[in-house]
Amino acid sequence: MAFINHSRLVRALPLTHHQTVSARFSSTFRHRLSKTLVPTSKQKFVHVAGQEMVPSQQLLLRAGMMRQSSSGIYTIMPYGQRVLDKIEGIIDDELELIECQKLSMPNLLSSENWKKTGRWESTGQEMFKLKDRKGADFLLAPTHEEEVTALIAKDVQSYRQLPVRVYQVTRKFRDELRARSGLLRGKEFLMKDLYTFDVSAEEALKTYDEVVASYKKILNRIGVPFAVAEADTGNIGGTHSHEFHILSRVGEDSLLSCQSCGYTSNEERAVGVIPPEPTKASTKFRNTAQVPKWIESLDLVPRSAVRVNPKLQFGLMKTPASDSHPSGTCTMVAVATTGDREVNDIKLTKAIGAVSLVDSLEEIKPMLSGQDKVDDFLLCVDHSLHPGQEGPNARGRTVDLKGPLPEELSSLVRSSNPSLKVVYGDYHNCKPGDGCPHCIKDKNTDSNGRFEPMETTRAIEIGHTFLLGTKYSSSLDATFVPANSGEPEPFQMGCYGLGITRLLASIVEASHDHKGIVWPESVAPFRVVIVTSEDEGCASAAEKVYDTVQKALARKSEVIIDDRTDITLGFKMKDAELIGYPWMVVVGKGYLRTGKVEVQHRKTGEKWALEWPELDGFFEARRL
Repeated sequence: MAFINHSRLVRALPLTHHQTVSARFSSTFRHRLSKTLVPTSKQKFVHVAGQEMVPSQQLLLRAGMMRQSSSGIYTIMPYGQRVLDKIEGIIDDELELIECQKLSMPNLLSSENWKKTGRWESTGQEMFKLKDRKGADFLLAPTHEEEVTALIAKDVQSYRQLPVRVYQVTRKFRDELRARSGLLRGKEFLMKDLYTFDVSAEEALKTYDEVVASYKKILNRIGVPFAVAEADTGNIGGTHSHEFHILSRVGEDSLLSCQSCGYTSNEERAVGVIPPEPTKASTKFRNTAQVPKWIESLDLVPRSAVRVNPKLQFGLMKTPASDSHPSGTCTMVAVATTGDREVNDIKLTKAIGAVSLVDSLEEIKPMLSGQDKVDDFLLCVDHSLHPGQEGPNARGRTVDLKGPLPEELSSLVRSSNPSLKVVYGDYHNCKPGDGCPHCIKDKNTDSNGRFEPMETTRAIEIGHTFLLGTKYSSSLDATFVPANSGEPEPFQMGCYGLGITRLLASIVEASHDHKGIVWPESVAPFRVVIVTSEDEGCASAAEKVYDTVQKALARKSEVIIDDRTDITLGFKMKDAELIGYPWMVVVGKGYLRTGKVEVQHRKTGEKWALEWPELDGFFEARRL
């Protein structure tokens, strides 16, 4: 360190980088809590803005690892930053092994490319939009597909330059209507996003599998329980998608998984086999309204061994005017499920297109504005009406409706003889107890497979992978010349997100107890804390313990001494448990009597009384 003698006005020369590093890691340098900003608190935070805090929010505040700046926006304090740095280091290690390169893209983006892909409008109100002083549209990036696609398109023109895999760790922004749960759902967050570019769909799928395998290695190294689930592609789009979840009771997502084969899926995408025995709720359901009873009388729902009456919901699908239909067309949709099932909007939209459903025809009438009339009918019959089967064998068909329509319908219909198209499919939300779709097809069992009921698990999504295909490269004219020198082809792309601050909070959710946080050793701010009493002999011994343990671990900056003189040894130990150091070495007055220090393991609560020569071997055996 350089000192300035003001009395002599002597100017000190700055240290070189080499001198600074050498001084920091010399034998005299030790991390000390007396010199560290870790504002822990005894206060138990419970509510904020009328909402109950989740455990990670409470503990990260109490442990002095973050502070709230405003709603949904947080400052990460030094200890929290150390955890983030370690998480990022693990990510860097694993992505480098699959030839990914790190870059940094701007967070303030022009709207131009977002308008080309259509996401300027489709993303909705969650996107922060702003104008510069010239009136040009900009956004604070929630993701970077458009930006990276345009970037690669400028500099990669040939198949010889592919594949390309680039990633960044940067801040993202989302205008949450109700920011909550601390770092789990904020307006600003740290994220790793990886983008890949390949010559073909086959190569892109190989890349996808490599990245998914790398994600599993990252989470295994971090050391918390996780699950990988099949997922919907959502607004980002693409053909193939998985979610990565940390298992936690406070998770916002519900996963359905099979304990037999390992199949796991997000509830909104899950496919399951309806149990052979229908529930009481489904068998007791009866239609009382006129139109549902009429549809039921058409006998379009294939019979099952147990009589299950269909529950119906209705909606309208309108098509714009065309040469054949100058005024456009209007189709009334009816979706039939069992009485105990809810319609899955994502599955229904993928099958027939977007439609908003209501429970009765009375609610349909206001949707028909002006001279609008219904031209035809579409009946979607759900698999849930076929207990014990993966799905019905019946094929879709069109039925000519003969005879008078129910009065409720006749007033809404344009033609006197409308048609009714019937389609069969999976339109329902799966539930715990539904059968695994993989095990039912298992060829190693009898011809009927086996029924393995799925279980539900609460979890926190921390990562999402997408096989995008040419969704963005086609929209932005991002092409390369293929090996046959033919016409330029769009890049086959993938994008892979991992929420870093969200992962930080999720680790705490999955690994804490009534005393505080229990950090996995791979990401703990420090692996070992040495606490000592105010006795001079203990304080002196703690310095030697520090050097011994640091050398045994063979990693720099993994040990810290709690050398604060204004608090008791007991308070220091409580503080250490709150912060969650994996190991605590206690150099108390007992050391002066016996020559032994106490080593405590935070996760298991085990304790060891070790003499000085034993410390080196103990921690050497626990190197990461």
